[in-house]
Amino acid sequence: MARSAPEVTFHASGAVYAARFSPDGQHVVTASEDGTAQVWRTDGTGLSVRLKGHEGLLTSAAFSPDGRFIVTASWDGTARVWRADGTGRSVELKGHTGPVVSATFSPDGQSVVTASFDGTARVWPVDGTGSAVVLRGHAARVESSAFSPDGQSIVTASSDGTARVWRTDGKGAPRVLKGHTGAVMSAAFSPDGQSIVTASWDGTARVWRAHGPGEPRVLKGHTGPVVSAAFSPDGQSIATASWDGTARVWRVDGKGEPRVLKGHTAQVQSATFSPDGQSVVTASWDGTARVWRAHGPGQPVELEGHKGLLMSATFSPDGQRIVTASWDGTARVWRAEGSTKPVVLRGHAGPVTSAAFGPDGQRIVTASWDGTARVWRADGTGEPVVLQGHAAQVQSAALSPDGQSVVTASFDGTARVWRADGTGQPLVLQGHAGVVTSAVFSPDGQRIVTASSDGTARVWLADGTGEPVVLRGHAAQVQSAAFSPDGQSVVTASWDGTARVWRADGTGQPLVLQGHAGVVTSAVFSPDGQRIVTASSDGTARVWRADGTGEPLVLRSHTGPVRSAAFSPDGQRLVTSGDDETAQVWRADGTGEPLVLQGHTGPVQSAAFSPDGQHLVTAGNDGTARSWPLLSIPELQRHLRDDNKDCLTPDLRETYLYEKESRARGHYAGCERTHGRST
Repeated sequence: MARSAPEVTFHASGAVYAARFSPDGQHVVTASEDGTAQVWRTDGTGLSVRLKGHEGLLTSAAFSPDGRFIVTASWDGTARVWRADGTGRSVELKGHTGPVVSATFSPDGQSVVTASFDGTARVWPVDGTGSAVVLRGHAARVESSAFSPDGQSIVTASSDGTARVWRTDGKGAPRVLKGHTGAVMSAAFSPDGQSIVTASWDGTARVWRAHGPGEPRVLKGHTGPVVSAAFSPDGQSIATASWDGTARVWRVDGKGEPRVLKGHTAQVQSATFSPDGQSVVTASWDGTARVWRAHGPGQPVELEGHKGLLMSATFSPDGQRIVTASWDGTARVWRAEGSTKPVVLRGHAGPVTSAAFGPDGQRIVTASWDGTARVWRADGTGEPVVLQGHAAQVQSAALSPDGQSVVTASFDGTARVWRADGTGQPLVLQGHAGVVTSAVFSPDGQRIVTASSDGTARVWLADGTGEPVVLRGHAAQVQSAAFSPDGQSVVTASWDGTARVWRADGTGQPLVLQGHAGVVTSAVFSPDGQRIVTASSDGTARVWRADGTGEPLVLRSHTGPVRSAAFSPDGQRLVTSGDDETAQVWRADGTGEPLVLQGHTGPVQSAAFSPDGQHLVTAGNDGTARSWPLLSIPELQRHLRDDNKDCLTPDLRETYLYEKESRARGHYAGCERTHGRST
């Protein structure tokens, strides 16, 4: 089973009962036990708005369809409508004589329906003017209420064992859906408004005609109360959640056996489909959410990290993320595909300052301020090889192209070349007049370039013979140095705010890459040697043409200094790491939002791709290195081409398949013709 860590965690001062995305997916609203609703930015940059005024715990909070308003429901017996930006006064919807347990907007955003333990549901104008329409008839508390897709009807679920279908204006008698032998916990319309699904304490869900007579179809199989039931976006399936610890996916027509989603170790509180209907996310009192394939076999992705039972889990509008709400006082936003939890390489006794894969991807070498470097199996098994001998902190470590040697750079002013298996004595490269901040092999393994606080970089023969070539010109400490893919050039990064490109033999004048507003912490070439990416304490990374022409592409997302930046083996992606405790994966052309890898509890000193581009390794001040699996771009593209059942629009083809505009439009038009549609 894959496990994932959250991208963002939002902390409240009490249990979080509900969390929902805004329609544009840029914000999350949470409803908390402390009586407040809070609106957060999903990029993790902080709290946007705090909505305070209720005098009891909040049971739900939801955005209006246009995202401009939020409605909250509270045990203080009221609902409130707020402007989502927090300005102005809230509209108080007051009249219930018991706790309000749910509140939702109508599809047009003009009305709100509330459900209350006082046995009624009420329909309110969103601006609070006029009187509410009172839907009265249930003989016990109303557990939920929801509008039909056209807004003309409302369905309510009640502890009296019935659901009722009402006209929104309250006229006429409701249609009573009777047959359950226990409390009805939820009721919802199908996407076309023609059917209703109910979930009951009697252990069943039932599918009813929304209008007109007929017996319900009974979905039977759970061995405990069914607490929620929801239609898929196409209306062909239903997902149910039960206190028997499972969720089930049923065909609406009742044919065949349901798919049983089994694995939670406690009650399942909710189950909802993704926008494309291909996945289901479940929330459980075992403290986890799980993302399952809605149809067909496969193991779920486990969203693990909450320290209390989960109340709900829902997808973002684009289906790429999930937000969970928990009694631990947090809501968390996760990537839906479940980039799995990293392998943690734990053993160093100090901050880990660098981590890199070997050429075969099977080993990782780390450097630490504990004075050692270590060579690990990438899967985390076995004991590492410890390279010990430096008289001070080790700042960087790298494997040779053939994987047989390791070069380390140390605060003791030396670099050392070791056998990767730890046998024998290291070769000492001595000559710098300050700390050696980095050391790496040339592509052919015959040379090593070192960077130093003495303001120089040096190119050495890997066997230690001869005198090094000294690259002198920076006005401050040189933080890193790296060879070009052909070994003919070296790029250096310096505290003087510049990167410089040198001929590796030291002849001629360097090319100066100038523009960062802070220390340049790292600089490396792209695999084809045509570009250079730099990282800086100014909070940005920049992609330059290696010949210095044109303006650099600026990558801005980190909330603090950027420690490192590196290309993927195919040159299509970049990874950056920073003091904000994250590594971030970008498209190399700067389009789209970066994937944020969060889990370290201190600055992330470095991040690097594996040779096949399928994994990342990060080094953190928390004393750990972590290996993260990544979704293969070629594999994603294959699935988009071969398995997607719809025609990808030109903009999606450009974004995900890297097609030029004309080619993307041509392929889209051809697909449309093949499917018998006009373009």
